[in-house]
Amino acid sequence: MSNDRRRAPQDRRQTSRVAAVFAVKKALAVAGSPIQLCQAEDIAPAGMTIKRPRGSSVMPRTEVALSFALPGSGEEISARGLVVSDTSVGAFRRTGVRFIALPPEHAQLIAGYCRRRGR
Repeated sequence: MSNDRRRAPQDRRQTSRVAAVFAVKKALAVAGSPIQLCQAEDIAPAGMTIKRPRGSSVMPRTEVALSFALPGSGEEISARGLVVSDTSVGAFRRTGVRFIALPPEHAQLIAGYCRRRGR
């Protein structure tokens, strides 16, 4: 096991995240995979944490497709990501996702949102 995996998730992050609450649609990045409605907990230009209904776990390195609109923006953001963590927390599951494919204009929207909220 690498030393990086032994550290707490917040210690492994390359960028700090800002608290955020908004709806996120998540699906496994496999054609025909069902869409699950989730809630964002935090976001950064490199990734986000989502809270989702308790149930099946998602293995690390699983590719997911996400779509969401940032608060105050009507633009739908589409991103592909890799699951980096998935734990049970109370009645929910908390899933950390690192973005792996994000259109440049969507990356700019997320970076701007984080700058404004990080003050």
